[in-house]
Parts: sequence; C-alpha cells; structure tokens
Amino acid sequence: FKTIVGLEPLDGGDLKIGETVKISYVDQSRSNIDPDKTLWEVVSDGLDFITVGKTEIPSRAYVSKFGFKGPDQQKKAGVLSGGERNRLNLALTLKEGGNLLLL
Repeated sequence: FKTIVGLEPLDGGDLKIGETVKISYVDQSRSNIDPDKTLWEVVSDGLDFITVGKTEIPSRAYVSKFGFKGPDQQKKAGVLSGGERNRLNLALTLKEGGNLLLL
C-alpha cells in the first residue's frame, strides 16, 4: 500500500500505474490540517468557489456535502472530533480529483 502511494520504495519487481490513473490517498496522520483555521478555511483557503477535479463549485456547498452545515463550517479544525477530522480529510482528498481512492 505505501509503495503504491510512493511512501516506500519497491523491494523488487515492477509497479506499473496507468497513465490516466490519478491516485488520491487519505493520509491518516492528518498532519496537513492547520488546527487554527476553521474547517471551511482549511478546505477553501478562504475562497468562495473552489475547483474540485475540473469543476468549479461554491466552497460552502462542497463542505456541506460532508455533513458540515452552517455553524459547523466555522469550527476550528483543532477542536473537531475524530470523525469530523476524518470527514474533513476525505473532503480535502476528494477535492484533488483523483480517479483511484486509497483509504
């Protein structure tokens, strides 16, 4: 698994990934999340519209698709529960627009 996402080298053999495959990997460490930003800021970088894959959508609508409605979007990332942090991490991963999701 770690070899597929490029975190560890191959011990032997070959690993071939198709030229059209874009891997999205949900990093369980969540180290890329700034605890001082709001949930919405983490996902949107403060922009009203974000690009998800190749589509531009309202950032608040995107965040709400992961169960974060209204005031939940203004919670600081540092106070989120474990489940909320997992959903936030999934939102960040899917925003990149991969076509192969590794959890």
